[in-house]
Amino acid sequence: MQIVDIDFCVPEDLKSLVAIEEACFNDPWSELLIEYDLNNPGNAIYMKAIMKRTIVGYGVLGLLDETSHLMNLAVMPEFRRHGAALQLMAAFGELSRSNGCKRMRLEVRSSNITARRFYASMGFVYSSRLKSYYSDGEDALLLVSRLPIKIK
Repeated sequence: MQIVDIDFCVPEDLKSLVAIEEACFNDPWSELLIEYDLNNPGNAIYMKAIMKRTIVGYGVLGLLDETSHLMNLAVMPEFRRHGAALQLMAAFGELSRSNGCKRMRLEVRSSNITARRFYASMGFVYSSRLKSYYSDGEDALLLVSRLPIKIK
């Protein structure tokens, strides 16, 4: 695993985050949504993974009472399997616990076997199926984990 720097995103990161979205997803979050979130702290917590002064990935977390919600996690394809996503998850786990959360939840495409295995390796388990969750009609699986999450 390569050590990456993890930090909070700032509005100046917008273009990098949009580029990551477009490289990682068929239906990326819009630039307007990301820009709004970055300029209105508190709605969502954005954190970035930095390698050699380049933002290679990012994630978004919401805090809801005793449960945090991982809303997005993306790493540029050429930087995957180097530990950036794992280190972002570790940071989100610590942030969740420090804010009194006892669990973390997330949605993942039912067809995304790689992501499902990644989350399962940290202790996330199936909770329910969300029918036609994504804009293309694909179902999502709701996964949950007790905190702390297991980082290996």
